[in-house]
Amino acid sequence: MIFFKHPKILLCFCLIVGSGTFSPSVSHGWLDQESVSKIQLDSPTGRPIRVNTDPSKELHVLCFLGTECPMAKNYGPKLERLAKRYEDDGVQFIGVMSNVQDSLDEVSSYKSEHGVTFPIGKDHDQKMANLLGATRTPEVFVIDRSGKIRYQGRIDNQYQPGVARKEATQHDLSDALDALLIDQEPPQTTTLATGCLIGRNRSTVTDFSVTYCQQIVRVLDRNCTQCHRKNEIGPFRLDDYQEVIGWGEMCVEVIDEGRMPPWHASDDHLPLANSREMSDEDKRLLKHWVDAGMPFGDASDLPPPPEWVEGWRLPAKPDLILSMSDQPYEVPPEGTVEYQYFVVDPDFQEDRWVTAAEVLPGNAEVVHHCIVFIRPPDGSALTQSGMVAAYVPGQLRSALPEGFAQRIPAGSRLVFQMHYTPNGKPQQDCTTLGLIFAEESKVTHEVIAIGGVEQEFEIPQRDPAYNVEGQIKWYPSDGYLLSIMPHMHLRGKSFSVNAKRPDTHEVLLEVPSYDFNWQHSYELQTPLSLAEIESLHFTATFDNSSDNPFNPDPDRVVTWGDQTWQEMAVVFLTVALPRTESLLHAVTNNDEAPMSSRVEAADQKMLASGKTLAKPKEDTEAVMKFTKYYLKRFDANLDGFIEAQELPHATRIFLFRQMDRNHDDRIDADEITAEARRRRQIPDDFVPLSSINDN
Repeated sequence: MIFFKHPKILLCFCLIVGSGTFSPSVSHGWLDQESVSKIQLDSPTGRPIRVNTDPSKELHVLCFLGTECPMAKNYGPKLERLAKRYEDDGVQFIGVMSNVQDSLDEVSSYKSEHGVTFPIGKDHDQKMANLLGATRTPEVFVIDRSGKIRYQGRIDNQYQPGVARKEATQHDLSDALDALLIDQEPPQTTTLATGCLIGRNRSTVTDFSVTYCQQIVRVLDRNCTQCHRKNEIGPFRLDDYQEVIGWGEMCVEVIDEGRMPPWHASDDHLPLANSREMSDEDKRLLKHWVDAGMPFGDASDLPPPPEWVEGWRLPAKPDLILSMSDQPYEVPPEGTVEYQYFVVDPDFQEDRWVTAAEVLPGNAEVVHHCIVFIRPPDGSALTQSGMVAAYVPGQLRSALPEGFAQRIPAGSRLVFQMHYTPNGKPQQDCTTLGLIFAEESKVTHEVIAIGGVEQEFEIPQRDPAYNVEGQIKWYPSDGYLLSIMPHMHLRGKSFSVNAKRPDTHEVLLEVPSYDFNWQHSYELQTPLSLAEIESLHFTATFDNSSDNPFNPDPDRVVTWGDQTWQEMAVVFLTVALPRTESLLHAVTNNDEAPMSSRVEAADQKMLASGKTLAKPKEDTEAVMKFTKYYLKRFDANLDGFIEAQELPHATRIFLFRQMDRNHDDRIDADEITAEARRRRQIPDDFVPLSSINDN
């Protein structure tokens, strides 16, 4: 209960529906006791929460929360700890649920799932939110005995949309409470709350042309509900009108800011098969509908609900299903979880050719993404250890064309790289991989992974746009480019891949707004022949300024490194190689022909021109340089050997056992040379792909 000493101050509130902004019923930070005493929060326990008369409390903290808002979930346990910490100091925490879409049952579930014991009530009609001018969840207000608002805004800076720091570096709420409890002014009285917009009751205009039933449900099905439905990664549902009206304004905001749908490539260059770009018309319809008050319309206009595929979305039942572990991984309720690696032995006694693969998250609520790599067998002649499959919310890897397959050599292991995002309560996950195999005799093109790396850079302090130029050192001239996957860390700003042809330069891929949270692999709509491309280059641009909310430290000069507070400039390419020089037949190269036939036709054209792929030969000088380079880079104690702990985490997983041929738990110069010879031609500045997969 909140006690106020100034009953004579009477104020009104102003609600501006059209703009979605709300002004508080306060003047100079003072609340009116009479207005507050009339507000009653509906409690899940059945006992109403009246915010008015408790003179034993020095301060009250009103916490505006939402049952589905990711940030409100993350901050639930932290608010509980703060409530316990300040309880003996006479500070009372009260949760306020003002979202129109949050039911009392959901409020009760929020309390139990996030371990909250302080009172939380439903703010029907949003009277408390209107009185204080609250707009976001989470947002807190600290009020003293006199009814004065002493602090309002965020709890701390650990979480922001798309940002989850290991720990907070600014503790705004606790700093304010510590100061007020010793009769001092808080360091800051107002901060900007970031999180979900409070779902407001809206008045529907009388003249409207866009309704939920006629247009908006279709817009949402095209762009949103694949993820925002029951048991999927989306934190709230968008397949039910009563839910949608609470999130309408928030949807418009994240779409206008380019945060949703999650897609970061420009569509001005090569057509992409897995584009998630939302059309301008769909954006216009949604905004117009929200401005009109989100009218429902006529139920007879509703389309049949989409038939979402539950479970595997492969073209057939998997031939083999592999689990990342025998035991589920325990995901903590909050904080940042470092990438987790799980090594699985599929016990392949012979080479297997994979024509389709899918990662199925065990718990889509917390699996942000998963990438499965091949770890080559010890002593193998495999020259590529590429990605088998990946899971990114909202994206599906396109099926390979007929006759295309990826080889997993006998004796290989598979490495699951897992990225988890806590959601405010303890969770478990056991992700699986499904594989469909092809007969080797039917494989016409082998799919491999190649990459480009640039390590020699130093990003200056506070530089907002530092460019790093790199080159893909080797690619097969008779190959076909299938997909491009850029990789940077938290300072990544943009990325582009360019091709030089005899007479022109071409931009193959441009990612103007790189986001480390979304590890996209951009798939080309049609495979691109590499026959006439003279060179492949990339530009990685980094933002090391304080304007980058992801930046761990703008005052640091940043160099290459495996950790996310360091940086990488990397691009992975998926390429298909023809396996034979005699092709089945040539067909007309037209858009109606199957993709595999169009590629065969391009192969035939290339062979008719007399072009062939030269077989790589061992470059003895390059091999020796590679040996010296590897020792110099990783032999930290300069004893002439490389031990496992001297290598980056993923390199230990992918390569250490393979290179340690005599099994003495260290790598010597002869073993490095053997690895270099296994790879045949080695560029002078060679960096193994496996050493850049840590993050």
